[in-house]
Amino acid sequence: MKILIIDPGCISGYCIIHVEDGFADIYDYGFIDVDDDEHMGKQYQDFINKIQALIDFHDIEEVAHEDYFFSKFASQGANLNCAYRAMIQLLCARNNIPYTVLNITLWKKFINFGKSRPTKVQIKQWGKEPAKKLMTQDALWKRWKIRFPNHSTSLKTNKPVKFKNDIVDAVAMGIFYLAIYKNIHNFTVTKPIPEDVKFNKVTKTMYVYE
Repeated sequence: MKILIIDPGCISGYCIIHVEDGFADIYDYGFIDVDDDEHMGKQYQDFINKIQALIDFHDIEEVAHEDYFFSKFASQGANLNCAYRAMIQLLCARNNIPYTVLNITLWKKFINFGKSRPTKVQIKQWGKEPAKKLMTQDALWKRWKIRFPNHSTSLKTNKPVKFKNDIVDAVAMGIFYLAIYKNIHNFTVTKPIPEDVKFNKVTKTMYVYE
């Protein structure tokens, strides 16, 4: 069985899991970047096409995606985020694939040692906003020794760019999905890791492994 886990957005992180005989392998992960266009319908179509391509290429049989949290303090992009999730569910219906919506707080607490928000120490170390992402990368390393490259490859130029942390969230959600919905705790991550690239400036938003 092949499972697609998605962290939806203009940049959507994803991972692909192969499950067989009670064991799981996260064998691929990456991101999709929606083409910027003033016509929202074209952006939606681009998103649909790219998700469908993942479904077709990997013969996906189940899908799980992150829920969306509405906040009066940060409502920008809410309509777009809801639309992406609706499109995923529409694609699942078209392909006759069951889907699961993953609660944000629950998966974060499961991965991040019972915490859904970064600690004061983590905020001091990485900054308030970066810590929301890097806390999960830190937990995956400390709990399961899952390591990610220090860069991603641009889908447009094929050159190294800053690592897309949405990938980390997708992998974390995949582990949560396996444990809670499949009762599978034995897994590997066999996605090959490319060699790190040297950036002119290393910022606090780049996770540094021990």
